[in-house]
Amino acid sequence: MSRSFDELWSETFRHAAAHSPFYREQFRGLGSTPALDQVPLVDKSVLSARNLDFLCVPREHVVEIVTTSGTTGQPLLWMLTEADVRRLAENERESFACAGLTAHDTVLVAVAMDRCFMAGLAYWLGLRELGCAIVRPGAASPMLVLDMIERVQPTAIVAVPSFLRLVAEKARATGIHLLSGPVKKAVCIGEPIRDREWRLNSSGRTIEAAWGAKVYSTYGVTELANSLCECAAGVGGHLHDEQLHLEILDDDGKPVADGEIGEVVATTFGVEAMPLIRYRTGDCAALFRTPCACGRVTPRLGPIVGRKHQKLKFKGASLFPSTLAAVLEETDGVEAFVVIARKESELSDAIEVLVHGSVSVSALHEILQARAKIAPQIRPASRAEIEALQMPSAARKRSTFVDLR
Repeated sequence: MSRSFDELWSETFRHAAAHSPFYREQFRGLGSTPALDQVPLVDKSVLSARNLDFLCVPREHVVEIVTTSGTTGQPLLWMLTEADVRRLAENERESFACAGLTAHDTVLVAVAMDRCFMAGLAYWLGLRELGCAIVRPGAASPMLVLDMIERVQPTAIVAVPSFLRLVAEKARATGIHLLSGPVKKAVCIGEPIRDREWRLNSSGRTIEAAWGAKVYSTYGVTELANSLCECAAGVGGHLHDEQLHLEILDDDGKPVADGEIGEVVATTFGVEAMPLIRYRTGDCAALFRTPCACGRVTPRLGPIVGRKHQKLKFKGASLFPSTLAAVLEETDGVEAFVVIARKESELSDAIEVLVHGSVSVSALHEILQARAKIAPQIRPASRAEIEALQMPSAARKRSTFVDLR
């Protein structure tokens, strides 16, 4: 029997207020459960400063310790109890079920289980719960992935889109035909494959064309120990609302209407070790509450259009780096790129695009002006220079945006 929001919120509030040093301090003097929207927002800077003050259990109850990606600062330690691990497994089971995976599937997980990542662990747990056969070559070697595809004949793969494209390039170079291969579903993590109108972007289309597989988008945050996966309809990641509550807020912290873009703010339910209440993820997206074509009635989170702190100001216009990235990815002759932002004044940023490929600077200026409505500085660069900026040492994720403001 499903539990109501009021029950779940009251349980989370009481647990955090009683056991977390941070929340005990924040909620001091409150005798009853407040309305959720009366609770102050918490962001990554607070988590970083008070990391272990969010812990609600004795250390001997902790069974897994992972770290966040560290894309916006030092990686945080995030801890889970045995119950939290079971919650994580159930979330991933439901997410993979959204993508239509069953116990009849063999799934290749091309995601790291090491380096304190939660993702590889979570996917393994969820697929085990679903009863799938799992093969775990990780993401270190495209040739190992291709070898395991040939030997094991998996029906689905879980991977970062850029790695799926790399494997496809290696397959072409070595004469391996992925199109006629066994993989028919690709669950894509960590990078966008759709735009805000639900259309596949260049990366998503390239993967479907190269692999002959249907792609599924996901959204996940380590601190929430939760992910949302698309169903076959491809119109947003389905929320597991007994585990997670989402708000979409504007710049003033007020709720926006369904379908409008705002910052994703999350409250976890059912977490023992490190619950979070009204956590500002920094990601910007829209929430949709209309029933899905698949029959599910849970809310759906739309594509992430950018990071709140990454929003650019350019000569009176506001835009996310993803707007520029989408145009560059669609432009013939662009083989690699990176967008660099620098602070020019309080009212405008300086934006430079480094590009490698056969497209001319003048042609790219015209394309960006027409489609992104701005004309940033463009400089030709070598692939090596661009790749060094995309993936600096110690980075976990490749990025096409460098913020020097």
